[in-house]
Order: sequence, then C-alpha cells, then structure tokens
Amino acid sequence: MIRHAIPPTRFFSQTPNDLIRHPRLNGTAVRLLQWALSLPEGSRETLQSIGEKMPEGRIALRRARQQLEAEGYVHTCRTQSPETGRWTTRVLVSNVPLRDPAEIEEAFAAPGGSILTAGAPSVRAVGASPKGENKEEENTSHPEPPADESLVARAAAALQRLGRREARLALGVAEAVRLAPLAARWLANGASELELRTALSSGLPHTVHSPAGFVARRLRDKLPAPRPARDPAAPAAPLPECPGCGDPLPPGRTGPCPPCSTAAPASDAPSGAPRGAALVRAGIVRQRPHVKPSAAADIIYGSF
Repeated sequence: MIRHAIPPTRFFSQTPNDLIRHPRLNGTAVRLLQWALSLPEGSRETLQSIGEKMPEGRIALRRARQQLEAEGYVHTCRTQSPETGRWTTRVLVSNVPLRDPAEIEEAFAAPGGSILTAGAPSVRAVGASPKGENKEEENTSHPEPPADESLVARAAAALQRLGRREARLALGVAEAVRLAPLAARWLANGASELELRTALSSGLPHTVHSPAGFVARRLRDKLPAPRPARDPAAPAAPLPECPGCGDPLPPGRTGPCPPCSTAAPASDAPSGAPRGAALVRAGIVRQRPHVKPSAAADIIYGSF
C-alpha cells in the first residue's frame, strides 16, 4: 500500500482510528459523526441541517444516525423546565462510545462539548427552541395562536401543487403537511396562492439539494406584512364614468370612452336635442350645401 498524507496546518479535526475502522458503522455514519465533532463550540447546526448538506440522502442519513445511537456515539436527552413546562431536546455526540448511564449524564452536564439539537424528531418536543437553545430568560413573547385549519389545509394543498409547476421544489406529503403552518401565515396575512407560488419558485438556483429546507427558508424570510382586511359588508368602490355619455369605464381608466373620444364635438346642437342629432345635421349640411343649418335642424327634428 502506498500512503501519502500531508498534515494540515489549520482547520482540522482529530478522529480516533477506532472510529474510522469501526466494523459496524458505515461510511455515512462515520462522516456524519466527524462533521458534528468538527463544529466549533456554540454552533447552531443540527444533525438534520448537517444531513441536508450531505449527498447521501435522507434514508441513508437516518440509518447512519440509528447506527451511531446503537453504538453509543449519539445520545438524546429531553428535559422539562419546572417553571415554564417547556421541553428541551438535546443531542450529545461523542468521539468515543458511551454506555454507562452515569457517564452519559455527566457528559450532558459538562460545560461545552459537542451537544447539538435533536434535528427533526418524529414528534417535535413541545416548546423546544428551533435552534436548540433554551432561552427562558430572553424569550418573553407569547406563543403564536394556532393557524386556522382551513388555511392550513389550503396551504398544504398549494405546497403539494408546487412540485407540478417546478420540479426542483417537489415536496412529499409529510413535508407539505409539516410546512403548511408556515404557508398558512401567508394566506392569513392576505397573500394569494399565486403570490405564494411566485415567491417560492422565482429565482431558483440551478440545483436545489433540499426542497423542504429551501421552501421553509423562503416561507420565513419572505413572509409579507399583514394586509388590512376588507369588510365584506362595505359597498364596492364605484366604477369611473365617461364624462360624455356616462357609461362605466374599466377600473383605473379616466377620460372619455373610445366612442366619445373619436366623435365630433356637438357644441352647436340646440339645448335638449337628442344624442347624436348634431352629427346627423352636420352630415346633411355637408351633402346638401344649399340647405341652411336651421332648415337641416327642422328636417331632423321634423322626422321624429
């Protein structure tokens, strides 16, 4: 075997040989653990966010995590605050297997270390911080009220249809249901489904590695401000009218309608004359020059 290894001068992590040569851990599990151990202290990465950056796929990453938990390299701890009742889920990653419960509890209690959030558990812990930090002293805001179920159902259906128009944003049923409350906030703020779809699908990169993560990020970052709700009992705004004939005009248009704008002016028509009489009189005068305007008027009005 030919071996050529250049030791790096910075930005490197030391991995035990027992972990690299572990007979029951596949390459995905070893890489996932090495990635987690290489993060600096205080990092807000999770096992789920790390997995989204790896090309192995969700099924392979789920099996890798199960292997790490079975071998004692990954441990999960859920605690509930006695004051607020909130649950906090933390994940401990270790470069050596931990089996003894006392050692595991001591590792969780030790300051620093590689303690991450649980990522995306099958059942989310109620009240857990999405970044894995328990900010009981800082967070004084009230929890958001639950979204309307009808809006959530509409949002889930809209997210599932998103993949039909843009294949790079194809979501599974479970992913659409999980992201539906975020999309429902758009509908509650007055945005239409077309605006929602346009905001999610415009300006996409060439490759979207994680459609669910990409859609979730845009739903949070591009959330529009609430729009004032219109009273359904309020009367509709009147349509503009043509100043000449009084016919309604399309919304946003001003001035005379096309027929009135092309018609000749009828300033010499007598008061109370029928509409269009001045145009008929002018035509008779042009065809019969010997007829005076007053006689033409008598002819016109006498025919009625």
